[in-house]
Amino acid sequence: MLSRRLARRIGLQILFTNDFLREDIESVSYRVAESLGEELCDFTMELVTHTSKNEEELNNLIIKHLRNWDYKRVAVLDRVLIRMALCEMMFFRDIPVEVTINEALEISKDFSNLKSRRFVNGILDSIYKELKSSNKIEKNITLKIPSDRKKTTHSKGSP
Repeated sequence: MLSRRLARRIGLQILFTNDFLREDIESVSYRVAESLGEELCDFTMELVTHTSKNEEELNNLIIKHLRNWDYKRVAVLDRVLIRMALCEMMFFRDIPVEVTINEALEISKDFSNLKSRRFVNGILDSIYKELKSSNKIEKNITLKIPSDRKKTTHSKGSP
């Protein structure tokens, strides 16, 4: 079974390839997986299928949040990565948003540069805030990030 990060990486490569080919997403998925020597897991296929199916809606969200930038000038890889992360945010209720954004940024380290990572992070953060404020993100789980707590010392015999 693939790790979700590897599944996302394969999904990104499938969606990137399909951005150029514009063929049936399932056939592109299997060809890309075969060329990478990887198996396709259910998570990869769900992510690729939902992202492809909702491409227009996801693109419109991205366009709405671009500041002084034309959508066509955004690097294809960045557009695909943002679409995929937005899809995961909106349609995968069991994955915390924080995890989705972190995974997108980690994957971008391998495929992109620092400027692109900052751009991807800014767009995802901006869209997330809008979706959250309009109650368009429903999650079954939330990630609890520990706050900076003061270290406490316990006396002998106390827990």
